[in-house]
Amino acid sequence: MLTFGGLDKSFGNRKILHGAGGSFAPGIHALRGPNGIGKSTLLRMLAGIVEPDAGTIRIGSHSLADAPLAAKARLSYVPDECPGYPFMRGNEFLRFVAWAKGCKLEAGVMDIAQRLGLGAHLDTRFADMSLGTQKKTMLAAAWIGAPLVMLFDEPSNGLDAAARDVLIGLMQDMREGCTMLVSTHDEYFVDALGARVVHFDTLTGGENR
Repeated sequence: MLTFGGLDKSFGNRKILHGAGGSFAPGIHALRGPNGIGKSTLLRMLAGIVEPDAGTIRIGSHSLADAPLAAKARLSYVPDECPGYPFMRGNEFLRFVAWAKGCKLEAGVMDIAQRLGLGAHLDTRFADMSLGTQKKTMLAAAWIGAPLVMLFDEPSNGLDAAARDVLIGLMQDMREGCTMLVSTHDEYFVDALGARVVHFDTLTGGENR
């Protein structure tokens, strides 16, 4: 379960969010809205990357503000653009994420990496990976630690058709016990997931169930 309420965020004089709130049960929810409306900012706040000016966020039973380590241990976030880990190899990154979440890197995650086509690339440094391979590595890491909430920003960008279809299957397999919030302009991806569409403007001052 993902819940948040009263979220405000401004950058300088520009107000991005005001009073945003929502409650999302397990399942796949596709967040839709025009570019620049604040979808990525909202996801970064929900992931604990950007601090809101006001409001509350809960990952399951944990407050992101009051118990950030416990909340983030059950949370996964895949940004649109991969953060800079130029000298880290793919397998090192997966081990690092497992360490950060206080869990083991389980065989199931390595199987997901293989299914996404990463087998030959896990010993490659991020600086030498293609955009698609970087994205696949970030996606594989999202399954570390049995997440309760998964946040995806344009997850199909940079993926070949085969990897996109694998990702669709992986997400569908998780939908019963995990809340997934996905921001994407990929209509095929949304339709194939069978996602519930949530329009961004309905979150401001309201609640989505």
